[in-house]
Parts: sequence; structure tokens; C-alpha cells
Amino acid sequence: MARRLLLVDDSSTMRRMIGALLQGEGYEVSTAVDGLDGLARARELSPELIVSDYEMPELDGPGFCQALKADPQLRQIPVLMLTTLGASESKVVGLDAGADDYMEKPKGPAEVQEIFARIRAQLRIADLRKELADRNRELEAAKAKLDLELKLARKVQRGLMPAAPRPRGAVRMAVRYHPANELGGDVYEIVRLDGNRLSILVADISGHGVNSALLSGVVKAIASPLMNAGLAPGQVLAGLDAGIEQFFPEGFFCTAFAAILDEMTGAIEFGGVGHPPAIVVGPSGSRQLDSDPGLLGVGMVAGLEGGTDRIAPGESLLIYTDGLPDAMSPADVMFNTDKIIEALAVDPAGDPAEILDRVERAVAGHVAPGRAHDDINMVLIQRPPV
Repeated sequence: MARRLLLVDDSSTMRRMIGALLQGEGYEVSTAVDGLDGLARARELSPELIVSDYEMPELDGPGFCQALKADPQLRQIPVLMLTTLGASESKVVGLDAGADDYMEKPKGPAEVQEIFARIRAQLRIADLRKELADRNRELEAAKAKLDLELKLARKVQRGLMPAAPRPRGAVRMAVRYHPANELGGDVYEIVRLDGNRLSILVADISGHGVNSALLSGVVKAIASPLMNAGLAPGQVLAGLDAGIEQFFPEGFFCTAFAAILDEMTGAIEFGGVGHPPAIVVGPSGSRQLDSDPGLLGVGMVAGLEGGTDRIAPGESLLIYTDGLPDAMSPADVMFNTDKIIEALAVDPAGDPAEILDRVERAVAGHVAPGRAHDDINMVLIQRPPV
């Protein structure tokens, strides 16, 4: 198919001569008598390239180029400006006005061939620009589709995270889940057992994004029946390690903290593997419930001793993932455990949701004006004062 050109020149002689030359090269040529007519014809015809005279009445070549490039629908059309003025100043004016190329009108066969070569070059550039624009549109469409899918996946992932259970005894709870990206690699599970007991798991899968999110689903699916069976925390973690190993690709692993809580007495049995220690803060100060070293998902867990504790009236217990203490300030200073304890100690016997709000505000202030770069997952268990 012939390429469509628009020739803008106030001289009928030049229009006929240059038009005939271009048609002889196989181009489909339309004409306009000046810059104003050229703008109207460009809007009507959408040519692939415009050859424009410099000196024209009503609207000269530079003015025509400026108007053309100011129009979002026309600005991508390349313009080759032809003139009898060979001075550098005229070339600068023409190019600054938006012309893509500039040369003197042909005086012989060699100049005619140069015009053809410059037109071919500009059309190649225009084709590349169009191809790039098409690719960008495809990428934008693909990104929009991916964004929608990620948002839906995030909604599903959040839906899998249980709400804090309603109080059944002497303790109250609150939870927070903040993935660093659309999808996160942290996961928690809370299961009601008989005898006023709760089985709790907080886990952190290495990495971020889709892979970690999928693996977090695997962790939840394997951990839930172990927890529902009422197994001790160490047994839950050992079973989780054995169960997820076959699903975790090389280089991926998991840390976790498990606990069984008596909602009436505050007694807690706990165990952890490679996970940050849980923190208890109350009127008597703070203490930590430590995890064992190791990693889950790589077959490293054989048996866990774990430990026991009791949440006293007025104390709060926070189980969290390492995105919280590792949150980095602009000066590369981590939030660290001391700042967590400081935020909890303000009012450890207060409303659990308000306690977590305070921790979140402290983290946000620490990383401002940036944001935390890792998932943050928190489960807070609080026993009000008697």
C-alpha cells in the first residue's frame, strides 16, 4: 500500500513538480496551499509524513510546525521542511519549531534523491515510533490486567486471614496484616480448640510477591489441620516442616512461631523456629519468648522443646514477623526490638487494636517519608488488669 504524504506549498509550480516526483516514487500525495490549509488537511487525512515549504502566506512553515506539534492528534506526524533559504538561522528556526528534518529545495537529480532518502528515513523512524507506541499500549493493557489480578489475589489472600476471635475468657486479641506489595509472604492462623484454648501460628515465608504468597497458602493449608488436631506448638512446627518441604523450591524457606493459649488463665505454651522472639510487656517490664534456631521447609526440624509462660493481668503479648523490627529509616536504622517494646509499654493493658495502632504509627514515623519494605504481620494478645 502506498505511503500517504501531504505536500504543503504556496507555489502551484512547486506543488506540481514535487508532487509528481513523489508520486513517481510510489507515494500517495495530497496537497495544501499554505499552513492553515495544511493543518486542516492534516486533520482530515492523517498523512504519514508532511513535506512543508518554509515561506508561505497566512501561516509559514515554522508556524505550521508549531501548530502541528501542539495538536496531540497530529504531533507524531514527521515533517520535512523544504526551503530556498539555506542560512543556518533559518534551519535553526525550522527545527526549533518542530520540523523533524530540513533541507533546501531540490535543484537537480542529486537533491531529489536526497529528498527521497530523507523521506524514507523519517518514515522508518515514524514506523519505529508507532511500533513502540503499540508495544507500550500492549504493556499498559497487560499491566492493567495484572494489577487487577493482583488486587483480586490480595483480596482473596486477606480473606484467608482470620479476624481476631471474640473474647471467650480473660484475654482479648487484635491482628494486623500489611504486605509490602500487593501480595505478601506472611501468614497467620488462629484456631479455636476445646477447653477455652486457642492455637495460634504466625509464619514468614522468604521473599515477596506471587511466589511467597502462593507458598503462604501452602503453609496455611498444611498448618490448619495440625492446629485443629490440638497438637503442641513443637509438634505443629515439626509437622509443618515435613509437610511443606516438598512444595518449597530451592532457596525458599519459612520461619514460624506457634502457641497454644488458655483464654481463661492466660497460660501459654509456645515454640518457634528461626522466628523473632515474641514480646511480653506489662507493669513488671518486658520479657521475650525465644524461638529455636533453624528454618522450616528444608527438613531441619526434628524436635522442639519450646517453653511455657503466662500472660498476667495488665500484660500484652506480641507475636510478629521480622518486617516489624527490620523496618528501615531513611538513615538505614532499623526499628528494632527496643522500639517495639517502647511502643507496647505506653499502655500494655489498653485496647489491643489501639496498641497495634500505636505500633503502626511508630513504624510509619520511623520509615517516613518512605515505607516499610517487608511484610508486617502482628498478633497481639492482651490480658486486661483485674
